[in-house]
Amino acid sequence: MKYSTEISSEQGSAIVDLIGFGVLLQIPILMFATLAIQTQQQSFAVEAIARHGLRAHVLWPERESTAQVISELASDFGISGTALQWNISCRPDPACSSIDTTAEIEVRLGELVAYSSQRF
Repeated sequence: MKYSTEISSEQGSAIVDLIGFGVLLQIPILMFATLAIQTQQQSFAVEAIARHGLRAHVLWPERESTAQVISELASDFGISGTALQWNISCRPDPACSSIDTTAEIEVRLGELVAYSSQRF
């Protein structure tokens, strides 16, 4: 029995390699990159909502006005208001009306959490 060391047919294998490795392996990479970008975008959005929501609360310390500002900020970033959870607390004055009060906000979007605090 005679064995040949030559590869009998190499025609067309470059196209198969290009499709197999070039395209099919890039799809999961692009999906991962898209997911990472969306997560980073949401992280920046939650942080900005916390920062600007707290600033609005410090300027006008009423829960209704703060809720309106936070919902407008969330819609600007394309986040639904129902998906966003937030809580503001003030120490030592719970009404946030006296000097030397520290206001803190916690904003949650799923697993993403942002904190911000400001003393006034």
